[in-house]
Amino acid sequence: MSDKQEHQRSGAARKVARGSAKVVLAPFRAVGQSGKLTKDQFVSSLKAGHFGDASNTIRENWQRAHKEGRNDQFFEIFGGPDGSELLQTNLRRFLMKKRVALACMMVFVVYGGVCVVALQAFSALLGMLGAVMLGLTFATESQFRLWQLRTHRLSKEERGGFEHFWREEPIYRILDPEILGGRRHGS
Repeated sequence: MSDKQEHQRSGAARKVARGSAKVVLAPFRAVGQSGKLTKDQFVSSLKAGHFGDASNTIRENWQRAHKEGRNDQFFEIFGGPDGSELLQTNLRRFLMKKRVALACMMVFVVYGGVCVVALQAFSALLGMLGAVMLGLTFATESQFRLWQLRTHRLSKEERGGFEHFWREEPIYRILDPEILGGRRHGS
């Protein structure tokens, strides 16, 4: 083979290698550029003082949240002309959120169980555990909100805190999707 043909082959191989490298490295370049833009935005926000304002607002809200007699009494929020409609909307919303959390949890638990039994993929047990933890977290939060709305207690003064929820609400109700009517408002 002549030197000219050898040179053409090596040149074509280099072009293919460079093109392949660009294709392979393109996502990493995009991530790097996104990181640089995020850093630039963060630095400009820091220089403009936006984070100081946010931390002051958070601090003020935190201090206001722990004062006695806050303006979050149930009848002050839901007592207006649109109060019953707002209450029903929130009840439906939190009930749907609870049902979705329980359904997703069950899907991943069943899928993990099938993987463990059929494929002997015991790493699926970790996925099942994660699904149970995440599903129960969302279902508990939704059940807490439902309990607050059903008992008409939102604030500490009304005994509507999380500690009251744990004392009064049976834990098995977290797992009840209330499909066939379940509990009704006010019970």
